[in-house]
Amino acid sequence: MSQVSVSGVLRGVVGTVVTLLAGVAIAATGIAFVAANFPGGVRDLRAYQAAPRCPAAPSGPAECRWTEEFTVSGVHLTYKRGDSNRVVLTGADGEKWATRYPTRGPVVDGLDEGDHVTGTVWRGRLTEIAADGESQRTFDAPADLRARSLVLGLITVPGGLLMAAACVWRLARRASAPTPGMVAALGLSIALIFAGLVAPVLTAGSGKESFWPVAAVWLPIAAVMTAVARGYVLRKRTGRADAEPDAAAPVS
Repeated sequence: MSQVSVSGVLRGVVGTVVTLLAGVAIAATGIAFVAANFPGGVRDLRAYQAAPRCPAAPSGPAECRWTEEFTVSGVHLTYKRGDSNRVVLTGADGEKWATRYPTRGPVVDGLDEGDHVTGTVWRGRLTEIAADGESQRTFDAPADLRARSLVLGLITVPGGLLMAAACVWRLARRASAPTPGMVAALGLSIALIFAGLVAPVLTAGSGKESFWPVAAVWLPIAAVMTAVARGYVLRKRTGRADAEPDAAAPVS
């Protein structure tokens, strides 16, 4: 926890107000995303799962699923954040499809140029590929947006609300210096947001979006960070009490 910089933010009214607005914005973003996506978050996924096979190649986006053979014409694998695993596929008609994948396996990491895969097209999007008995979904495949919205809410709402609360607490007592509790609360809010960002990365290898694995990783991290913040407050209070002169001691 960056205690010095957090204290610096809380010492100034402008910095505290800006941080307060940031906390409100972060929490509101997560709440709005959950409200917008959770109620109908599996509509597209269920439609995709129930979609029948197309009797013939569709001329445009269709509700049925069409499968055809594609030739791999380019592969880009990466471990970098912000970059995606990409495969360029060429259909029998010569049309190229640029596809992206959240993980490297089980299909993408075994592909080379010239290989053949079976691709599934739904609503004009290439949603998954299959080869050697394995299948892998692309980023265009419908997902359970309920899980995705809850994960975003976990990343943003607890940290954002705590950040706003710490700043409101500080503004209510702006006549005095920031207390260890204020500093710890603001530092913890930042730590919770970073924990929320790390948790989905640690569970991304499963290739399946689910809220509970992310929560199972986030909760222990949050508990440790809370204990660290509590320990910081206790150390500061103990140090302050030790530094104060004994009121009962005689004055020489």
